[in-house]
Amino acid sequence: MRLQIEHPLMLIFLIPVIISLYLFWRKKKQKKSKDLVIFTLRSMIYFLIILGLVVPSLLSPVKGIHTVFVLDQSDSVKRMEGEMLDFVNRSIDSKVDQDSYALMTVAENAKLERSFTREKNEVNDVSVNEETNFTNLEEGIKLASSYLPENSKGRIVLLTDGVETNGDILRQAELLSSGNIEFDVKAFQPPNVQDVSIESFTTPQNGFQGEAVPFQVSLESNFDTTATLQITQNKEMIIQEEIAVAKGMNYYSYQAPLKEPGLYSFKAEIIPKDDKIVENNLSHSITTVNGQPKVLLVDQDAQGENVFQALTASGWRVDRIQPELLPTNLAGFLAYESILFHNISGHHLSENQMNLIETAVRDFGVGFVMTGGEESYGLGGYFQTPIERILPVDMDVKGKKEIPSLGLIIVLDRSGSMMGEKFELAKEAAARSVELLREDDTFGFIAFDTQPWSVVETQPIKDKKEVIETIRSTALGGGTDIFPSLSLAYEQLNDLDLKRKHIILLTDGQSQDGAYEELIEEGLQHNVTLSTVAIGADADLNLLEELAGYGTGRFYEVYEASSVPSILSRETALTTKTYIEDNPHVPFVTSGYDWSTRFSAGTPSINSYIATTLKSRADQIISSEKDDPILARMNYGLGRTVAWTSDVSGAWSGSFPTWNEWTGFWNDIVTWSLPSYEKGNYDIQTNVAGGKATVKVEASENKLLPLSISVSNNKGEIIENAKSKLKGPGQYEVEFPALPEIYFLNISQEEQGETVNTYSTGMVVPYSTEFEQKPVNQELITKLTSLNNGKVLEEPNEAFRPWHKNLYQSQSVWIPFVILAFFLLLLEIFIRRFGLSPFFYLKRKVVPKKKPIEKKEKRLPSIKVKETNNSKPKPIILTQEIRKENPVSSEPAKVTKKEDRPSTEKSTTATNNEDRMAQLLKAKNRKRKG
Repeated sequence: MRLQIEHPLMLIFLIPVIISLYLFWRKKKQKKSKDLVIFTLRSMIYFLIILGLVVPSLLSPVKGIHTVFVLDQSDSVKRMEGEMLDFVNRSIDSKVDQDSYALMTVAENAKLERSFTREKNEVNDVSVNEETNFTNLEEGIKLASSYLPENSKGRIVLLTDGVETNGDILRQAELLSSGNIEFDVKAFQPPNVQDVSIESFTTPQNGFQGEAVPFQVSLESNFDTTATLQITQNKEMIIQEEIAVAKGMNYYSYQAPLKEPGLYSFKAEIIPKDDKIVENNLSHSITTVNGQPKVLLVDQDAQGENVFQALTASGWRVDRIQPELLPTNLAGFLAYESILFHNISGHHLSENQMNLIETAVRDFGVGFVMTGGEESYGLGGYFQTPIERILPVDMDVKGKKEIPSLGLIIVLDRSGSMMGEKFELAKEAAARSVELLREDDTFGFIAFDTQPWSVVETQPIKDKKEVIETIRSTALGGGTDIFPSLSLAYEQLNDLDLKRKHIILLTDGQSQDGAYEELIEEGLQHNVTLSTVAIGADADLNLLEELAGYGTGRFYEVYEASSVPSILSRETALTTKTYIEDNPHVPFVTSGYDWSTRFSAGTPSINSYIATTLKSRADQIISSEKDDPILARMNYGLGRTVAWTSDVSGAWSGSFPTWNEWTGFWNDIVTWSLPSYEKGNYDIQTNVAGGKATVKVEASENKLLPLSISVSNNKGEIIENAKSKLKGPGQYEVEFPALPEIYFLNISQEEQGETVNTYSTGMVVPYSTEFEQKPVNQELITKLTSLNNGKVLEEPNEAFRPWHKNLYQSQSVWIPFVILAFFLLLLEIFIRRFGLSPFFYLKRKVVPKKKPIEKKEKRLPSIKVKETNNSKPKPIILTQEIRKENPVSSEPAKVTKKEDRPSTEKSTTATNNEDRMAQLLKAKNRKRKG
């Protein structure tokens, strides 16, 4: 045990204290006991206060070492996890009881696996650390150092190969070098395996239509082998060749013509016969081909033939595909200037594809046009989807009061196989269906496993919010039995007096047989229809298709769970039957728009359209007799969208397809949907290092106009933390974390709130350097251990070796001194005010009283009176009257004989009594004579 003081400079206050006490003592000429007491108390108070100011502490040695093991879980050492855990376990076995340890893992981020413990528990495994594409050792030691207790012997043992791709561990170690932390490192070298990797794959950033584009591929291999090299262009194979790969670097060159304009995504892939690391076998490249704009037309069964003929007659390059062939990445949509959907149901698209279209329109200026039909707009299930957000109309209708009475029951499989995204999306789909209904519509929701459960009783909707919350709170169950739940749904709907009654069944599993045909036939007699949705390949497809056929409804086979909400929205809309307005009439054309001149010779008639609601910021060009939008347009972000709510075949659109302005009309629509901005000239430089991409952009013209830069990945997700920074006039820099993927940049300039220039390009982040076979970074490890009294460990027992110096923990003891000084100050003030007498008074009070002493009765002495006539003196005996005047005793005085008296009477009391008695006798004698 040792004593230390935290603030020794406070001892300087002893100087004024000594002077003050000296002057006080010197001023007192007569030193009384009170002054001595006050002097002593003041000295003690001053001394105690100074002791408190210097903050004294008791030091005791710290016992035990807190060790944090940090395991590198990045891809570069993922094959060494077993050896790392073995090293940790052997280290734990060598520790003493007072030592404790914790366990963490680190890749791109760090996380705690096991908190501090003194128990020698074996570590069998650790959880998988996400995002292992990068190594950020700085994050690992930052978390470990913050987790170590203060004033303890702390040690961080890092198990790694020392190859960091993100962060700066040396900088963090320098910041912590002054603390009580040691940094040890145990180096692990992954074994080298046979590997062939693509070092680079390059194509020109820009090209021209018809130009032959060169491809440059470089491979690195650590052994001789043969492999297949494949290069695809927008998922179309253009090169496939067997090649011989020699040990070392290998270079290959190819070229292919670019027949169409647009943005091309190329992928190079090497497939060796024997390769242990497949993550470095892929690489991408982006090329933009300038030329005439391309349009993507999506339709089924040639329903959009009239539009296709009109566009090709106008010289447009049109790619025509089925909805199943829609692109699944952003690059596929950015290859076109405009996208046209004709009568495409939303259940053909996944949620991700809808998001990609929204990103292409909003952030890259791609146009979007939708036409009507029985599978479009509200009837296509686009309610509350990204497609609805970008269009100039809402899918919900205004005239809900005209909808006939409706009863809808959703029967949902809640068995264990529906766990996860399927079940959550199905519940969300049911919630969207409720939003499409009126509050006086009848709705029910039955969830089933082996037994049905009426989650929402079949009755008119009174509170939509409450019903939706109840649906979303539905829990999973066990097995699957369809018939009891379907029977309950029919039982609840059959006897209801409603115009339209419909059941939607969703399941992903098999079920026992039942009397389905009789049940559905009875339901049809009560005007109840049935649609079924099979989710996944495990569902009983044959049964569900048969049920939908019996129930005169629709059967949906779904493999992408995200399309379930669109299906239920579509079914709800089809059940109402009021989205279709089928009154033939001549629509009204709003004058003043650039398209209005097409109708100068008259407006064709129209038969039907889908009812929608115009958005507040949209323009309504053509209106129906009910003032519903037939043709509307709107700007959405950088893009433009158009809504034509009738079809293009003539069944709904009436005389429009035979109108002599039909071709020019569609040419105007598609032309307007194209970006109206000029393609600006920009100098772009990209760099990827340490898991971060840096893009430098400089405008060649209009340098004083502000630049706006957005970054999206190939999934259509906006990179939110990609913020642009101004470096100079027209010079900007964007930095963002970049995983191996294709990224797209859209650059635009605005003037007075209007976009005047725009430019889109792409960049490719190659595979992470984690997949490169590199030796241990011995230089980094040596520097790290030298900064913080660490050591490069060889044996496991070194992880709990003695610390480099003695460490003490302090216990502050200044508070008792201050408290004691306070009470002594009160005592000193009391003595100065009242003195020391109260203390002595209190002392006398506590002395016990003595017993009273009984007084002995004294006889009065006989007094001789001398006669004046020389007669013999006679003794005078005191009478009773005289005794009464005697105050000595209230008892009668007894006259004693002479021999009974004391021999000597020298006491003061006796003398006084004699004098007094003599005076009384003289007074009495004078009275007698008189």
